[in-house]
Amino acid sequence: MSQFADGGLLASKPYAASGAYIDRMSDYCGSCHYDVKAKTGRKACPFNLLYWRFIGTHRDGLRSNPRMKRMVDLWDGFDVARRETIMREAESFLAGLG
Repeated sequence: MSQFADGGLLASKPYAASGAYIDRMSDYCGSCHYDVKAKTGRKACPFNLLYWRFIGTHRDGLRSNPRMKRMVDLWDGFDVARRETIMREAESFLAGLG
């Protein structure tokens, strides 16, 4: 996400990853307290929540990026209740950090 902070001038796609990507590309998830397959709920992987929060928060800017359009379309396809749950749980997680 930080790689896209310049508005896409240097990087054509934000370097954002969900829990599934981190699980596939590393061995960090094996002993984690969270469930990488859980998308919402008490045991949901925070990276899943934060990834979708990023997509939802920046959807208007990301929609024009051909490499991100599919993810924005997926976000738009979630029902309203699911989007609200993701945003609420992501905000709750972030609030608990500080």
